[in-house]
Amino acid sequence: MLLLFGSLIILFLLNVPLSIAVGLASIIWIVFSGVDIPLVIVAHRFLRGLDSFPLIAIPFFMLAGQFMSKGSCAQRLIDFADALVGWLRGGLAHINVMASMFFAGMTGSAVSDTSAIGSILIPAMVKSGYGRDVTAAVTATSSVIGIIIPPSVTIVIYAIVAEVSIGSLLFAGIIPGIMLGLALMAAVAIYARLKGYEAVSTFSISQSLHTFKRAFLSMITVIIVVGGIYGGIFTATEASIVAAVYSFILVKFIYREITWRDTFTIFIETSKLASLGLFLYGLCSVFSWIVATQQVPEIIFNFLTGITTNHTVILLMIITLLLALGTVLESMAAILIFVPILGPIGAMLGLDPIHFGMIICLAIGLGLATPPVGVCIFIACGLAEVQVSKVAMAVIPYFIASLIVLLLVAFIPWLSLYIPSLLMR
Repeated sequence: MLLLFGSLIILFLLNVPLSIAVGLASIIWIVFSGVDIPLVIVAHRFLRGLDSFPLIAIPFFMLAGQFMSKGSCAQRLIDFADALVGWLRGGLAHINVMASMFFAGMTGSAVSDTSAIGSILIPAMVKSGYGRDVTAAVTATSSVIGIIIPPSVTIVIYAIVAEVSIGSLLFAGIIPGIMLGLALMAAVAIYARLKGYEAVSTFSISQSLHTFKRAFLSMITVIIVVGGIYGGIFTATEASIVAAVYSFILVKFIYREITWRDTFTIFIETSKLASLGLFLYGLCSVFSWIVATQQVPEIIFNFLTGITTNHTVILLMIITLLLALGTVLESMAAILIFVPILGPIGAMLGLDPIHFGMIICLAIGLGLATPPVGVCIFIACGLAEVQVSKVAMAVIPYFIASLIVLLLVAFIPWLSLYIPSLLMR
């Protein structure tokens, strides 16, 4: 363990690219551990890891998100959110959270959410008198909903790595995702009252219906994915392809907001993102094989139970670790490296794999919006033109609200398991 993880940490500190660091750490262990394993195992496990039909879902969900991030889809969702919650005190911040909940059902990516929603709402919030630090904090924390509400690339990756049902895990994110949005809106309401922020519009049924009609075609992606899987029309992998095709038809032929040149560019961008992710996945397959064959999860579990036999305390320790990992690693990398270790530990604790998967995805997601180096907080700070250090205090109320949801999900399994048990019977 010292050789494997020590070399990985050293490579991280040397700023070696993540995928290369994981591969090199695996090779260093094979060469110097003294275990009689041929080096050809690296190529074998790499290719075997990529030889998986469910992996097709990753590039196609990415492609759907790329299409939906272009054009007026984000603006239509923001307009609908405005009609629904803009009349509340602190309306723009409420709109930010609500729009993220809608956008989560289209892209399944926290980073896309931060970029698309933030590029529109951050300037509007700053112009209306919101502090740049608060604006960045709300945008970053609300974007975490993007990897919880289906469809979600992060959840798909976890399901593949942990070998659990993709459909069940996607359904498991519905209640926690809604809870996260409501908790953030509660934090916004308290902050808005303390600061005296006013509403930005008045409630109108006709306006709500009008904006709903404009946004409906954009929102229907989640209906296609969830409804198709629940109805047995297609698998989660096939749903990703349907979502990508639908997104292309929507922005190209219905909204007519992208050209064929734009389409080609989107395919190239998605190919680059997907290839980087799959390359990392293949090398993490080598790393995971070493972890499994050397019984690393059992060693760590025995170490933890040597500290305490209280399973609640052990779970809290795991959650703390995941929150820390989320601040320094992108969600996909954190899952690929640590789920092979933590997944078996969750089973030893007696946790349902779907429930434990939701805990891991939510905890890592919160890390993305947490200083000092959370990816989403960096993007939001860039859009708001504010230093990350100045957002550290502003993010605390929204982090606490999100943390409460995480703990509720962790210790009330029903919140994650009810909908999967209802729909996947």
